[in-house]
Amino acid sequence: MKRYRLIMVDEDISYLSKVELMLLREYSEEIDLELITDPDYLDRLFQTPQQIDILVIHEDFWKDSYRKQSLRHVFFLTETEAGNNTLPGITNIYKYSSVQNVVRTINVVLKHLVQGSENKLEKKIVMVYSPQGGSGKTTIALGAAKALTNLGNRVLYINTESIQIPAFPENLERWADRSLIQQLSSGRFSKDVLDNNIVRGEVDCMMPFQYSLVGNGLKDMNYLALIQTAKEILPYDFIIVDTASEFNDFKAQMMSVADQVIIPCLQDEQSASKIDALLRNINASDKNKYIFVCNKYRIGEENRLAETTVWQMFHHKIPMEEDVQGDIITNGFMELAYNLI
Repeated sequence: MKRYRLIMVDEDISYLSKVELMLLREYSEEIDLELITDPDYLDRLFQTPQQIDILVIHEDFWKDSYRKQSLRHVFFLTETEAGNNTLPGITNIYKYSSVQNVVRTINVVLKHLVQGSENKLEKKIVMVYSPQGGSGKTTIALGAAKALTNLGNRVLYINTESIQIPAFPENLERWADRSLIQQLSSGRFSKDVLDNNIVRGEVDCMMPFQYSLVGNGLKDMNYLALIQTAKEILPYDFIIVDTASEFNDFKAQMMSVADQVIIPCLQDEQSASKIDALLRNINASDKNKYIFVCNKYRIGEENRLAETTVWQMFHHKIPMEEDVQGDIITNGFMELAYNLI
């Protein structure tokens, strides 16, 4: 059995020991775990080439020279919730959120490594829905899709809105053909037709319709059978389903069909009211299935979501783009992707 190398770096040995104990309870046969509290020792270690599957390191211990090492997954233990990390490919973990949360994030990566080496992970349908327009759900959907792809998964993005546009600029003027419209109407799909209506790229995308669903004689409900068929017959690990804001029969059934549901919202009063209204109509108590994301998050500004009962369920905050540098937004999506695996 292959063993994976995990190194944890922090000056607090008691903290590291707690994490170590929880990890070894589940993965003692799969990991070689090393705890480091001395920065000089870390420097000496990294003077020679190292291959590390997971490096969990306090942000104050990090040096740019460490990027020369072979590091598959890197997490910063941060002293603040926002963290100071603007480096691409590195994900923040707020150190004081709880030891359990730190372990949960590492466990997700370990599970992905172990199961990925032995057998394929179970296919998943991930629905992205928000009751509020302008919450950035398409950005969240595509960002999560890219992050999942970066982790080695095959991802298909499907837009189910009535008026659709190409997901990426390079896909302009590539529209779904009549055969897909016909099969959406009948609810019966062939692999050839589905394959012929997919644009291959960094993230594979179902081709959008040149005209609205109404103009094609379709409803969003027609997508339900397509999405279920795609999961069964197409070689994708994740199918990301982007949905419109109105809540209807299709959204209710999609929430039942989906393995996970991402719900983005903003921190203003309207968002808080919308999310409160949504929770009166759905049961989102399954924290593994329903993933709430505060998008365009600004620390220090009024946060009306914090006044709602659902705020404790917000494990992910994507900062405002103008407030950050580098790839910190990508890092936020990486955190979300780890939660989906």
